[in-house]
Amino acid sequence: MTETVAETGFDFSDLDTAEVTEKERPAGTSRSSSNAPATGARRGRKPRQSRLTDLQKKLSGEMFKAGALVGLPLPVTGYYIAQESNDFTVALVELASYRPEWINALEQIAKLEPGLVVGRTAIGIGAAAAVDRKRATPDSFVMAFLGVKKAYDAIQAKRMPGEVDPNASSYNPPPAGTFTPV
Repeated sequence: MTETVAETGFDFSDLDTAEVTEKERPAGTSRSSSNAPATGARRGRKPRQSRLTDLQKKLSGEMFKAGALVGLPLPVTGYYIAQESNDFTVALVELASYRPEWINALEQIAKLEPGLVVGRTAIGIGAAAAVDRKRATPDSFVMAFLGVKKAYDAIQAKRMPGEVDPNASSYNPPPAGTFTPV
């Protein structure tokens, strides 16, 4: 496909290269400016391995925490999510490694921790209210996981022996006697 000067009939030797200057392009005709800094990796180029490893570890940790929260109402599902968190995230990052937009999306997903903390705290507030109202016991695994048992134990340690719970009702039922029909 290479053509010689004899075949094309055009000789480039008469061009003056000293007068060649870059022309300014009109605004809006180019997709990107040549002066703009690079915003990221191009498609097909793999990011640094350390970046991918850090992303995988972060995703695995977030998935494990999510599995622990899901495990409160659904123990087998939560255990499975936590168990598979590492293998799943390794495969996911490997699949996304050549797609920078996927890597960026996964980095956003890896920032779930604040949401998980808010969710855990909201569930914990409900559980603590249930303990205060004597609707739940603070000794269960769920209460320990949510931190309610720790708060309950701290409150109990500050009470004097025989001291009445200040949140308890002041109503005392009448003493139970023997039943006598009328």
